[in-house]
Amino acid sequence: MPLRFIRTKKLGIDVDPLQAAITTTAFARDLLATLQFPPATAAVSALLLILQTIQSIQVNRSGCDRLARRAAQILVDIDEQMRGRYHEAPEMLLRNLDKFESTLVSIHQFMRKLADSKWSDRFLRKSSIDDALLEYMRMLDEAAQSFQLATLINIHLAVSSLRGNPTSDATAQRVLDAPPPAYHETLNKSDSETIEIQSPEVIDACESLIAACDAPVAAGAECLSPPEKRITDHYLPEELSSLTLEDDHGFRRYHQSEITLRGRSRLQDGWWAGATEVQVQGQRALIKKYDDDKDSAYKKWLRDVKVLQNLYHPNLPQMLGFSDERAPTPFILLANVQTQTPQALVREVLCSSSLGTCMELLLRFYRDLTDTAMYVQRQLNLDENKIQDFIEASSFRVDSLKTLVVGLPPPRDGEWYTARNYGLAHTLLDACLRMLPNNGRVTYSYDRGEEFVTEEIQKKINHLVTLARALLPDGRRSPILPTHLEALIEETESETPSLTLRQIRDLTWNTEGAHGHTWYERNVPADKFSVGDVGYIPVGGDFGSFVHLSNVIKDGKAELGASQRSHGEHWCWEHRPIRRQPLQAYELPEVVAGWPVAVPPYSQIDVAVVHEAYLSCVKDAWQYLLKNGKGHAVDGGIRPEDLILVTHVGTNQDFYVRDFRPKPFPQTRAADPRFAANQFHHQQTHGFHQPPGSGFQNHSFPFNQPALPAIVYLFTSLDPNHEPHWSSSPVCLPKGVSREPLARHFTTKIGWKTGFLNYVQLHAEDFDGT
Repeated sequence: MPLRFIRTKKLGIDVDPLQAAITTTAFARDLLATLQFPPATAAVSALLLILQTIQSIQVNRSGCDRLARRAAQILVDIDEQMRGRYHEAPEMLLRNLDKFESTLVSIHQFMRKLADSKWSDRFLRKSSIDDALLEYMRMLDEAAQSFQLATLINIHLAVSSLRGNPTSDATAQRVLDAPPPAYHETLNKSDSETIEIQSPEVIDACESLIAACDAPVAAGAECLSPPEKRITDHYLPEELSSLTLEDDHGFRRYHQSEITLRGRSRLQDGWWAGATEVQVQGQRALIKKYDDDKDSAYKKWLRDVKVLQNLYHPNLPQMLGFSDERAPTPFILLANVQTQTPQALVREVLCSSSLGTCMELLLRFYRDLTDTAMYVQRQLNLDENKIQDFIEASSFRVDSLKTLVVGLPPPRDGEWYTARNYGLAHTLLDACLRMLPNNGRVTYSYDRGEEFVTEEIQKKINHLVTLARALLPDGRRSPILPTHLEALIEETESETPSLTLRQIRDLTWNTEGAHGHTWYERNVPADKFSVGDVGYIPVGGDFGSFVHLSNVIKDGKAELGASQRSHGEHWCWEHRPIRRQPLQAYELPEVVAGWPVAVPPYSQIDVAVVHEAYLSCVKDAWQYLLKNGKGHAVDGGIRPEDLILVTHVGTNQDFYVRDFRPKPFPQTRAADPRFAANQFHHQQTHGFHQPPGSGFQNHSFPFNQPALPAIVYLFTSLDPNHEPHWSSSPVCLPKGVSREPLARHFTTKIGWKTGFLNYVQLHAEDFDGT
């Protein structure tokens, strides 16, 4: 048979409405009497609003009613204790009443929001509502304890004043020896001071407090106050570490019930990890929770709150408020809601904007980061190493206005000491370059970078990185951005780019070391390229299919100074560890290099030789291509940005020479030292008048004489018409002339020659508007 739904009414646990109304009326009558105590008027008014709001709450009414009962009982107890003595209220009691009032206002706002919310919202937030009720009950308990603590302190001060007066010793003794009253008792003294004891537990706490302070008072010392929680952080100065959170500095303390989550966190890196978008009082904000273990979370939260309370900078996180110190999960609220990583923004700009716009964005990032670093260094009194630690450990975000926001670095307990061989300018520049794809590295065709970076985007990045290194301060220079670069940064957004690539290059011509960079290709056909070659690579081809148009040096189109150099090294695989040693060459006519190589007996020596030709000033090649690139492009029927001007060529070749004679057998019997130096005996052994070398001796080397290495010579050149060869003579004979070969026990190898080159190639934006 089909199943049936049986709908029954669920019995609730709420209190009876009639009983609740009677209780509310009774509490309201008592609270109206409390209004005679002026400092409690605001708290009573807030509690009356809470009682009124409870009447419109449909669910969780029992929990809200318990909260109201607890708060009303606290106010009624205060009224009973202070009735008739309102003008003598201690200052600490008034401060506690102010805090209690703020707690009641927060509870009223929570209940008002609960009464106005829909059933679906209450269902989704059921667990958070229950947690909030428990949290508010805990806050009320703490408020009651704070009032008791204020009473204890007043008792302690009054008793101390009695002990300081000799005429009152007996009175004080009678006070302490008197039997504990059932509820409360008032003791009047001659100077009209009043000590009020509320319960036997209060007497016991008072006596223990006085006993603990007896010893230091008798010794003439002062009673120490309870130690405050302090943190020691690498970045915080002593005066900031010692500050407490008693002064909120205008920031509001929020309760978790006032916050509505709007989704899950997508932030996973750095200081921003776990931050979630929330809604607080109708406004969007970002909440950063500290949910580590209790001690670690509290230290991190306290450090961040202290820093953000005392540092106000547009490029630092903007804190709206923070949780109470007693919150189970401390948090802070930030105004930086819509943010993204600088890498994401740079990728977007690279794909959609010009190189000039990308450079302008990078200049703005550097300026903002420098300004932030200088401000933090000045406010926290950090030396250069500490501010470098701060920047290198920070994580960055960019808000909706493209403003760089520097997240705080992780805390560092204690004192740290770091040392670097570079200054703050290098740290700032490196931080900005790491915002680019591939961490700001110049990559080539054989490098494997990020997958989304196409060849065209990588060319943009290469130009951007090299120009940034030329423009921005680096090394030990001052990190402040030069004035002429500050003028290039526009403070307002514009659809049209304000900076062109040609303008950027014009700024770098007179900069030290600017435009000394070239693009590099490590594997090209040897002997195919020369310095000054101009050409292009066909679509889909590589440097093996390079089309040569002309050579600007040989054709006399440009006066570019060129030079040559060579270097080599040698090693032996049998040596452990293997150490490559430099090989010194001597120059010969026709740009030939001679390499003397010492070959130990029975060993093999490997040699690597590199020959290079290069332009003395690479900047001249860039300027030539900017000026004449369009003309060469017309001659070749190509785009000017496809032109390549070779600035550096080189070859790499390996060789070896080996003495393949077998090693001699070791001697089994040592020679008699008495006859080793006797030449006559040596001759008599092999017959009279026989030469010393004849007979049945080892024909290789005499006894105990070390084997000497043989010297051979290798001749190489960058000229493709020269054939490298080995020789036993230090003189290089021309081709076609009989050369003296090596001894028969030597074997040699002339390895395969490979080539490499450096070149300059402009971007399409270099020719815009020309």
